[in-house]
Amino acid sequence: ERLTGGGHDNGYFVTPTIFVDVPRRSRLFQEEVFGPVLAVTKVKSFEEALEASNDTAFGHTCALYTQNASHIQRFIDGIETGMVHINSPTIGGEAQLPFGGIKGTGVGDREMAREGINFFTELKTVWQDYTGTRRETNIY
Repeated sequence: ERLTGGGHDNGYFVTPTIFVDVPRRSRLFQEEVFGPVLAVTKVKSFEEALEASNDTAFGHTCALYTQNASHIQRFIDGIETGMVHINSPTIGGEAQLPFGGIKGTGVGDREMAREGINFFTELKTVWQDYTGTRRETNIY
């Protein structure tokens, strides 16, 4: 529904809207929508959700809500976006960290790119086996 009246008459303002059962090939699924719009697409598995999330020309930001540590790590590894939020919304952020996307939603270096990372980061190396399978060797 288009908003009218007051300052809304001279623009294209819509009320907050939720679309359900959005097909993956639809324009609404494939493009970035900067507005109070939520497009819901049903999937049957974590793998299908990750595949659907990556099946677009854009990759600005995303969020995953789960307590499953394996899904969290697999999502971080597999998602094609510039920013990943785990158990938090995609709004907000840290001003000192790089801001921006990848694929069709980013151009060049991000805001606060190398300088922000180097200034506010201490290097830490972490190995975590999140596959849930028994390891047969010490060689990666």
